[in-house]
Amino acid sequence: MKIIHCADIHADSKMGTHFTKEQGETRRNEIADSFAKMVKFARENGAKAIIIAGDLFDTKENQQKKIKQRIFYIIEQNPEIDFLYLRGNHDENVDFFEEKPIPNLKHFSKSRWQKYSYENIDIYGREFGSSIPLAAYSELNPDPARINIVVLHGQIAEYKPKDDAPAISLPKLTNKNIDYIALGHIHDFKIEKLDNRCSWCYSGCLEGRGFDECGKKGFVQLDVQNNKVKAEFVPVSKRVVHEIPVKLSGVQNFSEIMRKITDSLAGISSKDIVQIDLTGELSEEMEIEPESYQSALASDFFYVRVKDKTETKIDYTKYEKDVSLKGEFIRLVKNQQNLSEEQKIKIIMTGIKALAGRLQ
Repeated sequence: MKIIHCADIHADSKMGTHFTKEQGETRRNEIADSFAKMVKFARENGAKAIIIAGDLFDTKENQQKKIKQRIFYIIEQNPEIDFLYLRGNHDENVDFFEEKPIPNLKHFSKSRWQKYSYENIDIYGREFGSSIPLAAYSELNPDPARINIVVLHGQIAEYKPKDDAPAISLPKLTNKNIDYIALGHIHDFKIEKLDNRCSWCYSGCLEGRGFDECGKKGFVQLDVQNNKVKAEFVPVSKRVVHEIPVKLSGVQNFSEIMRKITDSLAGISSKDIVQIDLTGELSEEMEIEPESYQSALASDFFYVRVKDKTETKIDYTKYEKDVSLKGEFIRLVKNQQNLSEEQKIKIIMTGIKALAGRLQ
């Protein structure tokens, strides 16, 4: 038997401010496209259920109605698949089920562990607010003779929990006859063993929306055979978000900079979303023009931006005798008897960068 695990779709997201209005609208439709593609995959592979481990939508606000309606339409048009929707921290306070009941759209309780059963598989889930009471873990008692899947939305300790979602205690779920923990909230795919029987997994999101969501995105297919759960990541995103570092040390002019940038972009699809981080130490005379490089590359990708993260290599000794603000500053610092040479150099370099407008 096959089951799909996905999460953090954020279908009605406003998108980042880096996109134009048109690009943002395109990306929202592409998220819905990827959702439809995942459902088609599930249907063609005979999946009985699709687990949505939180944040199907981005906000409780009544925005992007057409996108929400399209998502519900896709669910409604696939009645042979159950959609097990556990709401997350973004959509927890909205009752989508009252708007238009859809028979194959199932939800989880906030007051108790809800169970859905398929053949020899039990799927448990429970929605929580900002925290998970300790008692909730002891209330979860899966049958050891069944294949048990647990659905939760939140952050485990390895991800340094914040206040926007509950912290999940993995030790409290250890050795409880669980075979797979389907998690939502972290937007990258990650899977690890919890105990001899169980693995926990973040499926990640279906589409990267910003530069904190780089890399391939998709969902997880669970194949249950011979009382074992096999998890496989399935990429589905239309576009991939990339953050590419480009070291510029030693460049002399605009052409050399563009050559280094274009070389670093070899193999990246023109459909993709790209941020280029310019790094390295450059001479004071070398001017960096991010907007010019960005403009030169604009037609090569769906979206591209260039960030200047270079540092200025300064020989401060050549200014030491100047009759200027820079020279006066260097002499003032050099005459400070209470500072070590290392401290003086650090202060001088910081000051010169500030005077040059290169302090970041």
